[in-house]
Amino acid sequence: MALTPPATAQRVDAAGATWCRAVPVERTFCRALVIAVPAGTLRVAVADTDARRERGLMGVGAVPHGEGMLFVFPDADDAERDFWMKDTITPLDMIFIRVDGTISTIAANVPATKPATSDAAVARRAGVGRYVLELGAGGAHRAGLRTGDRLVLPALAAS
Repeated sequence: MALTPPATAQRVDAAGATWCRAVPVERTFCRALVIAVPAGTLRVAVADTDARRERGLMGVGAVPHGEGMLFVFPDADDAERDFWMKDTITPLDMIFIRVDGTISTIAANVPATKPATSDAAVARRAGVGRYVLELGAGGAHRAGLRTGDRLVLPALAAS
């Protein structure tokens, strides 16, 4: 599959501010990570610690179009990543991205989970990569993303 032209990522907002940690990012005074995608740009919060990755988009009622959360893992290599929708009350697209920026898997329209759902009944998806990008359901299609496309992400540290 042909790769899209290289996309770019940049920081926005006031110098010295930390990365956005919550969605929707337009309601916060933080630096969003801006990622160029085939259909425009995405503004995303960054989950780069265990606590932030564990919390993710739990309890977020809706993810605005063009926004999402990028999960960054501390290991420098690609690995199998298992994600679940525990207490995630809006359906999502999960995009698994390799260390070189190549999209390895897109799990589209992963169903939401009500807070009282048993762990055994929570939707799960897996893929290979160093990063996982979560968008509202349908967001990957709206962004023009496909498996095999390559995104350019800045060097992002994680702990």
